Amino acid sequence: MLVGQDFHGAMSPVWRRCAWVSLLVLIVCLLSLAPYLGSPTELVRLRNALLLPEKTSPDFDWTPANVPVGYAQELGPADPFFSQVVQHLGLSALPDDWTRAVAISRHLLSSSPMLRGGAVMSDLRGTYQRVVTQGDGYCGDFTDVFVAIALAAGMPVRTWSFSFDGFGGHGHIWPEIWNRQVGRWQLVDVFNNYYFFENAAGPLSALAFRRALLSGSQQLRLAPLDHGARVGWALEGKAWAYYRRGLHEWYMPWGNNVFTYDRSRSVRVFSGLSRSLEQLGAIVEGVHPQIRLLTNADNLAQVQAMWRLHLHLLLLAWLVPLAALVFLICLLVWLYRRYGLPSKSFFQGLQHGGH
Repeated sequence: MLVGQDFHGAMSPVWRRCAWVSLLVLIVCLLSLAPYLGSPTELVRLRNALLLPEKTSPDFDWTPANVPVGYAQELGPADPFFSQVVQHLGLSALPDDWTRAVAISRHLLSSSPMLRGGAVMSDLRGTYQRVVTQGDGYCGDFTDVFVAIALAAGMPVRTWSFSFDGFGGHGHIWPEIWNRQVGRWQLVDVFNNYYFFENAAGPLSALAFRRALLSGSQQLRLAPLDHGARVGWALEGKAWAYYRRGLHEWYMPWGNNVFTYDRSRSVRVFSGLSRSLEQLGAIVEGVHPQIRLLTNADNLAQVQAMWRLHLHLLLLAWLVPLAALVFLICLLVWLYRRYGLPSKSFFQGLQHGGH
């Protein structure tokens, strides 16, 4: 037994090197994440990189009749709370899905006398209450409750996002409903109180809106969903500048499973405490949708940067536990060589102390 000797004396050179190398690897791994940990938008970038699947070229023109493999479609029961909201709004009596989408939007935009913004860290019910009673909520909050109400009403719905900072957290998210009466997607910017059209054919889909904006269509127009509520910008030109700025960083959250997500353990534990921990837990549980990037010639650098970050996170995912395991083994070896195995009397003392 090597009682009285220090760490260096108690361990052979090989074990010492293993301990210090593993500790150094752990420190370097943690420091490599430091630039992302001090900013909410950078935490979103980490989340998005973690949610990238294997490299694919997805077809975003799918319909509810041919939902792609891997899309986390909501198959569970709707929260009865939102079924009651659907009944309160009388959505089943309305003539078509676009009218229902407008009714949901107007409900979210006009229930509170003032829309104050600000992120809501709560579950779906809490987010809905904050939106309609206090006017709280950012685009993500409005979109989550819009999707919940639409699904409770039986309407197919998905979401789109875009960013201004290389697929980080500085950007926008909005829902798109599948209008079953006309057989096409239609975009709803519920947070900014807009929909988009070019002609009498009706509201545009997200991809049709993007194509029109890219081509500089002179027929492209926007209009408020609710004429009595505030719009995103008092000057229409600022709205167009905003949408153009995000044209090259579009992506789709690959799922609409808001009720399944809301029922997850992570939401129950972390809701209201930490959105980042809530989402990380949901990723571990497998209930957080992946994302699919809309890749084009203008965003290859941003896409490649996201894939590098994705690979970096995959490397850390096995390197950190391995380094921690090696360090723990080295620590146990040091404890054994320094103090030896606990004696039988030591365990008997523990047993007596527990009585």
